[in-house]
Amino acid sequence: MKYTKLSALVKLYNLKARYGWSDKGFSELLQLLGDMLPLNNEMSLSMYEAKKTFSALGMEYQKIHACPNDCILYRNQYKDAIACPTCGKSRWKINNEGERLRRGSCKGFVVFPPIPRFKRMFQSSKTAKHLMWHAKDKEYDGKLRHPSDSSAWKLVDHMWPDFASEPQTLD
Repeated sequence: MKYTKLSALVKLYNLKARYGWSDKGFSELLQLLGDMLPLNNEMSLSMYEAKKTFSALGMEYQKIHACPNDCILYRNQYKDAIACPTCGKSRWKINNEGERLRRGSCKGFVVFPPIPRFKRMFQSSKTAKHLMWHAKDKEYDGKLRHPSDSSAWKLVDHMWPDFASEPQTLD
């Protein structure tokens, strides 16, 4: 079997995000695939079920809107802006009459935040051990074996010693 339930959902969701499919269209695609696959398959049959699967695995995602001209991301201080402060272009899709379309922003992308993933990875003592080898079994031989061997990383360690003292910060 080439795809697991999760890998298939992630691939399909990637297509949804890349081509701007609506949740309703994505649900219809999942329904159609469910009808095409053998009986008792485990494919999610709706966007709602797919979101529940991602959420249960700690794979929450965030949608971040962007300026159509790539000037800014609509987050932090710009999260409520309706137009780009740099170029003045509208954040929203506009029809021929100049009215905002009901469906979404002009441009955006989906981000799977890394922190929940790191938390999941550190839940297993075996995996955590492999993730912290650089802090415990580090060789100081002048060779660059890990990003923490670089001068830039050492500068970060020097500037923020509290952050550097935690091996889970992927020192």
